[in-house]
Amino acid sequence: MTRAVELSFGGRFRPFRLDIGALRELQGLCNAGPSTILARLMSFQPQAANLRRPEPETYTLGAADPDFLADFNSYAMLRSIGGDWRIEDVRETIRLGLIGGGATPSDASVAVMTYVDQVERFPIVDNIGIASAVLIHALTAPEGEKVGKPAAETTTAATTA
Repeated sequence: MTRAVELSFGGRFRPFRLDIGALRELQGLCNAGPSTILARLMSFQPQAANLRRPEPETYTLGAADPDFLADFNSYAMLRSIGGDWRIEDVRETIRLGLIGGGATPSDASVAVMTYVDQVERFPIVDNIGIASAVLIHALTAPEGEKVGKPAAETTTAATTA
């Protein structure tokens, strides 16, 4: 069984854990498997968050300016790969992780309503890393934790001659 991971959320460290039941619930809520949810969360490109589309009139040669074309291509590339994550990917991963870490369902819901849903006070992109860390921890074995079936013991029988 995977241990909980301690992460800073809402101004203090809290335990998060997703067991197989929580992962199944998460995939139903997000309509995607855990690895797809993780890939969506990891697609966030912070460098693209405030990127503005280049305007041809600000370049010497307008739309034909090589610098404009290079800047526009960079802009288009960053925007196209810059985040397929969804609100539920962040919200539900954190909520279920808090419950798995020992919070009551109502305490987990209050924490998520306070620190995830209030985007005016807490930008949702600030929680993408937390949700990603919770999922990575759930999908990989923590250091020192063995996965798989234990090896069968071998015994040797004494022979008498």
